[in-house]
Amino acid sequence: MKNLSLAIAIILSSYYSFSQSQVSIRLRTKIKDTLVIDKYKRIDNGFKIQKLYMAPGNWRIKNETATDLLKSETIIAVDLVYTDYPKGNDFTELNKRRIIELFGALPSAFNRSVVSWRIVKQTGVEKTGGIDKYFHGFVIYYRPMPTNYAENKLIEDIVSGKTKPEDSTLLKVFERNENWKDMLVVCDVTGSMSPYTSQLLLWIKANQKMRSMKNIIFFNDDDEISTAQIKKKDPTGMWKISSGNYRKVMDVAFKAMKEGKHIENNLEAVCRAIDEFPKEKKKVLMIADNWEDPCDMYLVDYLKEKKIPVRIIICGVNSRLNTNYLNIARATGGTVHTMEQDLNNLATIKEGTKFKIGNARILLSRGKFIQIN
Repeated sequence: MKNLSLAIAIILSSYYSFSQSQVSIRLRTKIKDTLVIDKYKRIDNGFKIQKLYMAPGNWRIKNETATDLLKSETIIAVDLVYTDYPKGNDFTELNKRRIIELFGALPSAFNRSVVSWRIVKQTGVEKTGGIDKYFHGFVIYYRPMPTNYAENKLIEDIVSGKTKPEDSTLLKVFERNENWKDMLVVCDVTGSMSPYTSQLLLWIKANQKMRSMKNIIFFNDDDEISTAQIKKKDPTGMWKISSGNYRKVMDVAFKAMKEGKHIENNLEAVCRAIDEFPKEKKKVLMIADNWEDPCDMYLVDYLKEKKIPVRIIICGVNSRLNTNYLNIARATGGTVHTMEQDLNNLATIKEGTKFKIGNARILLSRGKFIQIN
């Protein structure tokens, strides 16, 4: 897999090798080598899909209005599907135009570090004929945004014991780290974080005497343009609560979920937290969504300068891991925690080191962590 970031161009592939055709698009995405199959079948990965149709020899999206429905969703993966017919023709330029077309219609398919890309070549047409029976275009895998009602009901059901959490990331991390006391929690309540918010509340409800956490900032910003926390106090997109009563904490979480606009202002929230609760500034614990990038990474240098170690629980990790959170933790002298692992020595990892976090293979390259599979 090739890492594509910032000004690095998209490099189109053909049969497990990358061509030299390039598109100058600023993006952050990853493209796997071409998958060669007879006929395309969707991946059964638990996410929903939206197909964007194109004619076999054309780069225009036929159902472009479908991209409007995807703009508020969290995109997980993109497959560009085409046929090798007539066999042996070079489709590099056509596929390049298709990618540019998608970039214009749906830039969010490119600007998240965890979006997984594949270019899928279908070869069955030569055997079966009927090229119109083969799909051409993009298949967008996405995590649908739940309704506020659905989020609240799930949390209520889990906290009350009516429903068991399908994922136990937070509960397992808290169990492994019972030495955490009076933590300053900075918790993402955007998008599909309700399963993890419910675990936080469940832990507070069941373990009030342990004093694992003292103060909480929930974040769910309403402006993708990050505000200047290092220059002024700005409570936009953040809600605070100092209580060990799970019901009071739940009420504030519900308010944040309802009023925010689902933008990840993670580091702004950390800055607000240490300003509001300076005594706990060395005990910051961020609860973050693996599938979303923080919109305010420029604040890492500020936190590093202030020597604020950021511990991070990453929620929703599977085959892909958002390396932004590894880089935040390494830069600030913090730690990273997933459902299965605690990574406590990120700051001491040497250049060129490779290691695994779950199914994700990670490399430290030029001082930054990247995923290489």
